[in-house]
Amino acid sequence: MRPRVVLALLVGLALVVVALAARGASPVPYAERGEQDGPVITKPPAEDVADVDPGSVAGGSLALVVLVLVLMVLIVLAGLLTMVRLPRKRRRRGGTPTGETGDDGYVKAPELLVRGAREALEDLARRAGGPPRDAVVVAWLRLEQAAADSGVGRLAHQTPTEFTGSLLARYAVDEAATGKLRRVYQRARFGTAEVTEDDARTAREALEHIVRDLDGSRA
Repeated sequence: MRPRVVLALLVGLALVVVALAARGASPVPYAERGEQDGPVITKPPAEDVADVDPGSVAGGSLALVVLVLVLMVLIVLAGLLTMVRLPRKRRRRGGTPTGETGDDGYVKAPELLVRGAREALEDLARRAGGPPRDAVVVAWLRLEQAAADSGVGRLAHQTPTEFTGSLLARYAVDEAATGKLRRVYQRARFGTAEVTEDDARTAREALEHIVRDLDGSRA
């Protein structure tokens, strides 16, 4: 049920409670019906104020107290509803999956992410010559670009590499394969050690695993 509907129902309930509490609580007495054609309303003289029914006054005070309490409850509930809705908006702006939902209830990986991963694998697999370091770096950067184009928002504190890893994990990609590819990439881009053909092969096998998992999420 939407928060606005809930709030409207609570307001209606509060009005009913106040009406019931105030029923018959008026401190102004009415004269009993006699043989007159209509009710005669008598106002107590100033010197007879002490004769006003204490129960009527207490009833009016009770209605006021009930009204104040109900308003306080409504304010608290409105605050709680606002607190519940804000995190949902933040999640939508901060990286909620935008893929399709399958029959099993899982969110499918966005097509742009799957396509980019396939293209990165194709480039790495058909590499003909050239330094393996460059091939590994290009493959990971293409994967990062696919993650950026997927339609999922990156959080402010995330680097492109962190965002790509978290996005792949969100779509049930094996974290071991992602971690293996990321380590080879980081060594190729930032390390001083030589990147060998074995490293390029390790990166390709990890990327093959990533593509299979992403394709499985689309099945």
